[in-house]
Amino acid sequence: MADNGNNVGTVEQVTGVVIDVVFPDHIPEIFTALKIEVPPEEGRTSLDLVCAVQQHLGDDRVRAIAMDATDGLRRGDKVIDTGGPITVPVGRETLGRIFNLLGETIDEGPELPDGERWPIHRRAPEVEDLAPSQEIMEVVAGAEGLS
Repeated sequence: MADNGNNVGTVEQVTGVVIDVVFPDHIPEIFTALKIEVPPEEGRTSLDLVCAVQQHLGDDRVRAIAMDATDGLRRGDKVIDTGGPITVPVGRETLGRIFNLLGETIDEGPELPDGERWPIHRRAPEVEDLAPSQEIMEVVAGAEGLS
């Protein structure tokens, strides 16, 4: 996610992991990633909370879903429109690795090289692209009473 920093909003309401944000200049598109710097609490440094826009509410407001806990988030906190969707790494180097939903490795393995990343929200591949050929699938009835 590239932080363009041009479109800034503020948190208006927090209900669990659902966050309503006001963007006075321009509302981000559906599935756009938003970044909120959550202020540090006792024993914790500040962190960036990533959210994904799910709905346009009107009146310069969007509803987003947080990808982590919203503890410490307050009304009026600054929200940055990243200008793009949440993406995850793809390719051979990702085989056998474990990732969180933000595309960050969580398996304590070696750092991944910078490579191709795809958005988490995208069109499903066409059926023709999934199966190399068309074939008839045989169904064999078992002894469980399929007839």
